[in-house]
Amino acid sequence: MQFHDFGKTTGKTVMVMHGMLCDWQKFREIFKPLEEEYHVIYPAMNGCYENAPDFKNFENECIEIEKYVKENHDGKLDAVIGISQGATLMAVMLSRNNVKVDKAIFDGIYVAHQGKLCARLALKAFTRMQKNGGIPSKTFIKALPLMGLNESDLDEFKLMYWNSSYESMKANLYENYTYRVPDDFKIDDTKVYLWCGSREPYAKKSHKILKSHIADYEETIFEGYGHGQKMFRDTDDYLDRIRNIIG
Repeated sequence: MQFHDFGKTTGKTVMVMHGMLCDWQKFREIFKPLEEEYHVIYPAMNGCYENAPDFKNFENECIEIEKYVKENHDGKLDAVIGISQGATLMAVMLSRNNVKVDKAIFDGIYVAHQGKLCARLALKAFTRMQKNGGIPSKTFIKALPLMGLNESDLDEFKLMYWNSSYESMKANLYENYTYRVPDDFKIDDTKVYLWCGSREPYAKKSHKILKSHIADYEETIFEGYGHGQKMFRDTDDYLDRIRNIIG
């Protein structure tokens, strides 16, 4: 992994974890205003930057993040913000209890098992999009309602990183679509904020799964929004909500 630090070195430490197969630099453009107040860290998942090692699984990514936090921030962060798969990765990391985080915002988290068939179909769609310069197929567009999106929301896919190896894409998609929350999964020492749009069936199902594993949480459903839309379309209000949480 890579870790990129910006903002106030004396401010609260905030880690922003990008979504599945996305470009950390494009996420930085969205969250950059936070750098005026906080020390913001942007990890880049393996497989999602030039000359990156291949993505293997969530565990390996967590080990690298934990090592970085221990070596550079005394094992503590004031907040983490995870979007989509970035939220899943942050949740898995917190459940490992190897670093201390005061507050966590999970936006559009997916831990509802979707299965290998979904992973295979997604891999086929993503590899086709990679060859076509990010242009989605008609079949892919038809699947967008599963995320509460439609054809008018394709600009969100400009956040993707399209130079991943086939091996990274395959491992990433299979890890994402086949993940199951283990029985011993628990987050006890972090205040968790569960966010998603009202049009996100899998995220809402994921919230239901996670609630019994989190000691302290607040849930916010953004009415009329789909996956990532609050962040992408209403950025100023989205960042204000984050500021209100972090303090």
